[in-house]
Amino acid sequence: MVRNAGTAVQVSGIEQKITVDMKLFAWDKVYINPLYGKCRPQIDLPNLMNLYAKGDLLLDELVTKTYKLNELDQAFADMQQGKNAKGVLVFDE
Repeated sequence: MVRNAGTAVQVSGIEQKITVDMKLFAWDKVYINPLYGKCRPQIDLPNLMNLYAKGDLLLDELVTKTYKLNELDQAFADMQQGKNAKGVLVFDE
């Protein structure tokens, strides 16, 4: 529920259709569905890269498992079976 003058932000999408009674957003409430989190790539990506380089953005800790390109089928199978939280496909250098 959102209080009066509050803001509801959609942070993820789903594939299923759902019905939302927009009357719930009456009384001065705001609903935001930001595309890509309102990312400004020219500004935000360099900032994120700098944070990662300084060690302030811990992305490596989010990776559950890495897969090589020839393990693509296994990566999809693991994803569909919920075997890892964040599988990442890596390419040979």
